[in-house]
Amino acid sequence: MRVRIKKINPSAAIPTYAKDGDAGMDLVATSMKFDGTQITYGTGLAMEIPKGFVGLIFPRSSIRKTDLSLSNSVGVIDSGYRGEIQATFNQRSLSSQS
Repeated sequence: MRVRIKKINPSAAIPTYAKDGDAGMDLVATSMKFDGTQITYGTGLAMEIPKGFVGLIFPRSSIRKTDLSLSNSVGVIDSGYRGEIQATFNQRSLSSQS
């Protein structure tokens, strides 16, 4: 399947697979906004996902090494969305990590 990708930030990186056989591609952040409780990372990319399909954003397993959790557990990118791909994270209390 072809997914058209548009760089809306010149420093954006086109998603790639980290290793042969990986299930998903890695996104790279080009911006970060912190509002006191949440951090939103922008990728500088917009995508044209074909009708009938969906893009999904999952955090990598290494997220456990941080105090962040993806705010809605899984990011859903509908086929009609044409804006910047972003991911918003909540900060967990360090005392709640085990």
